[in-house]
Amino acid sequence: MARTSKTGITVEQLKDEELYGVVLKARREPVALSDDAIARKLWAAEDFYERNLQMFWQATRVFSCPESRATWPDVSLHVTDFDETRDISEPAYDYSAHYFDENRWGRVDINWRPIRGIPKVVFTWPGATLVFTVPPGWIAPDPRFGSIQIRPNSGQAAIMGFTGWLLGVFAGGRGMPQVILVDYTAGFTPELLAARHQDLLEGVRLHALLGCLGFAANAVVDGGMMNTSLSLDGLSQSRGFGGKYGPYSGPITFALEREAAIRKSWRDQERGIVCVVAAA
Repeated sequence: MARTSKTGITVEQLKDEELYGVVLKARREPVALSDDAIARKLWAAEDFYERNLQMFWQATRVFSCPESRATWPDVSLHVTDFDETRDISEPAYDYSAHYFDENRWGRVDINWRPIRGIPKVVFTWPGATLVFTVPPGWIAPDPRFGSIQIRPNSGQAAIMGFTGWLLGVFAGGRGMPQVILVDYTAGFTPELLAARHQDLLEGVRLHALLGCLGFAANAVVDGGMMNTSLSLDGLSQSRGFGGKYGPYSGPITFALEREAAIRKSWRDQERGIVCVVAAA
């Protein structure tokens, strides 16, 4: 297996805990489900959680449109070591006409969390030479909620240059799509996962369990059996498995409900509860 677990969860842990007592051998097959197959279900669960919750299990670099930047006239914007197997490419962020309105700092809600470092924030036109690089001291990240604020709080020349750039480019009072480049690193550390996010790790294990139980539904097992019968002459015997999902309906139903609750709870806490307010 070329790939390894992103979360540190092992096949042995799954077999000792969530898969304990589950027979992963299909009818008339001499060999049980292999460790490699279980590992692939685990990896699929890890990838699903990253995309569904917009976070990374490990430190991952994210670049705004790194492919096209290689041909931009300003060489300071070039990305020379982007690797699509390890790094993430995403579009540049939009500039709103109300970016600094309502007595607040400019804010960018980034796509991946938790934030670990922001080496570059740049205001520019796609492919243009007109660039303003935000000084590092102006960047105030919120690692948990995945946002950064731009606070022009030092360097009079830099503030004047930034203000002049904004006035010159957006004098019409309109926003501009995809003109804020943000290069950052996001992801958990193993220590943080172990200390604060055991529920997420449980969710991954349950998601992997559900993938494996798809095989187990075809296994010859006694678990989940609801009734048995034997004919009076002893020549026939039948077994009945209750539930929507066959012999493992109980564990599957529990895993579905528990895993969904874990993701909902984490999303509500990290992203905020989504609500709609209707005007009377």
